[in-house]
Amino acid sequence: MYKYILLLTLLILSGCMSSSGEDKKTTTDKETKAQTEENTDIQPVTKKDSDYTEPIIKDEREAITPSTLSIPAIDVEADVEHVGVDEQGRMGVPDGMENVAWFEPGTKPGAAGNSVIAGHVDDTVNPAVFYDLKKLEAGDEVLVQNKEGKTLTFEVTGKEVYDRTNSPVKDIFGYTHRSTLNLITCEGDFNESINGREDRLVVYTELKS
Repeated sequence: MYKYILLLTLLILSGCMSSSGEDKKTTTDKETKAQTEENTDIQPVTKKDSDYTEPIIKDEREAITPSTLSIPAIDVEADVEHVGVDEQGRMGVPDGMENVAWFEPGTKPGAAGNSVIAGHVDDTVNPAVFYDLKKLEAGDEVLVQNKEGKTLTFEVTGKEVYDRTNSPVKDIFGYTHRSTLNLITCEGDFNESINGREDRLVVYTELKS
């Protein structure tokens, strides 16, 4: 039964491939070779620009080197330091409690990918620049400006708290076709043995069109 169905399918496909409804003439290897030799001077067909009907999409996103960061919803106005990785292979942190730090080896704000900016939450006594970061909600705006005054506006899309030893590094720092800006600060109880807090708060934002 299976062989019969397979044969029937092959017959139907053969019929679909015939444009005239008649059986195609079977050619011999010699005839095929002769036809090929006769057609060696045929040039490949190339399309003209006017032949393309699909629109050409141009990526007009413009990345900037951040100089200042503004978050109106939590009254943040901060200078942006540029950092790399420390001796332990971790992202550096800003020197000042009121400054934030952009991960310079990563993506620039506005480009396709995850741009990352970090800031301190406090010094265990006094609040720092990202003390109220956890108060941000979806729809809040984050503005990044370069030295020339060009400003990009990002919109909060979500936030998550992760254990400091089990954060999704790829999701935070890795590539994406979207233009995102991820804000990071410390969260949770202070642990004297590590001289820091146990968790990390990540606020996810995306470039507004």
